[in-house]
Amino acid sequence: MTKLRCGRRRDVVVNGRRIAYLEAGSGTSTCVLIHGLAGSWDYWRHTIPVLSETRRVIAVDLPGFGRSEDLDAHGVDHQLPALLAFLDAIGTARCDVVGHSMGSLVACELAARYPERVDRLVLSGGPTTSVVELLTSPLRTLSTKPKVATFLMEAISAGVRPPGFLRRLILTTSWARWIAFRAYVPDPAALSVEDLSGVLVGAGAPAVLPTLRQGFGYDPRPALAAVRKPTIIINGDLDTICPPADAHAFAASNNAVQAVHLIPGVGHWAMIEAPAQFNDHLVRFLLEPTVSERSRC
Repeated sequence: MTKLRCGRRRDVVVNGRRIAYLEAGSGTSTCVLIHGLAGSWDYWRHTIPVLSETRRVIAVDLPGFGRSEDLDAHGVDHQLPALLAFLDAIGTARCDVVGHSMGSLVACELAARYPERVDRLVLSGGPTTSVVELLTSPLRTLSTKPKVATFLMEAISAGVRPPGFLRRLILTTSWARWIAFRAYVPDPAALSVEDLSGVLVGAGAPAVLPTLRQGFGYDPRPALAAVRKPTIIINGDLDTICPPADAHAFAASNNAVQAVHLIPGVGHWAMIEAPAQFNDHLVRFLLEPTVSERSRC
């Protein structure tokens, strides 16, 4: 299992379920990092040390993912109340939120429904509107965005925890690594064994497949339209799960989106594939004062 260079592993019991999270840094500002489907806090291993230099950082394993216990029900609509209860349990009244992939939708729901809890919003690998369209209108989506189809095969495989021999094969053999991760990144061979070990932490989590099934009835459009918090998007220009057109469409439809940063040559895992560029965009945005902070000056 991968080890992060900083941070303290913690657990908190929320509504009878244990939620695992990593806490790092300190300060008056808090930034909450939310992973995607089959993810865990390990996706943020390059982000946490940088952010923790200036603020308190909370990287949570959502219920049923990573190291956290599962919920009885699944989907974005059930993750949101669990996330709110978690923030209350750790004493976080408001925060900046960074969401990746599925986590970008959870982050948007939080900002839209509970704007008093969110200062700024950062989406990466999202918003995954094409994936939701694939689940709700598969024929139409496949005819216009055929590359998104790779998501279903990869998501289903991510719902199965690989046995030890297969995990070792993926980490040590280039062809196995290509098969396992090609839908997510253009060049799996460029990623370190430590990074990919972290990615595999979330594979086979109990909430992966049930959450995918719940996606067939989920509509993100109301939340995306209701976001009013300062927002940026940091994606890869080769992302097939959240194509650049998805990010640009969201920006065109909502004035809260201040910038869309597309990192060249990068796929769905910008924070892992190009951590220096990802962190530069992220830190620059989070260091900008909010409207309320400027009014106090």
